Order: sequence, then C-alpha cells, then structure tokens
Amino acid sequence: MTYVIGGILAWGLIGWGLDSLLSTRWLWIAGAILGAGGGYYLARQHKLTRPRRNRGRGPGDNT
Repeated sequence: MTYVIGGILAWGLIGWGLDSLLSTRWLWIAGAILGAGGGYYLARQHKLTRPRRNRGRGPGDNT
C-alpha cells in the first residue's frame, strides 16, 4: 500500500510542477494516475520476488 501512496504523491507532485511550468491543469491528475499504476506494479513485483517463510514444520525440519 505504501508503494501506491508514494507513487501517487511523487508523480502527482511532478505533474503539479509541470502544470505550473506549462500553465495547464490536468497533468497532476495524469501524474497521480500514473503513480498509482506504477505503485501497484512495484507492490506486485515486491510480493512476487519476496522469499516465502516456512510457517509450519515441513519435511527436513528436525527441531
């Protein structure tokens, strides 16, 4: 969830800055949507690449 919020804030601010420079009013919305999508993608990749913990006793667990 923090990836999504961070993406929205970071890209929303970038869009807001570009809005100020270019005298537009829609880039911050596009940036926030792009950031939400990118944050979701990063969160999903983090979940897929994180090593899994063995929560129970499995084969080879002699403790």
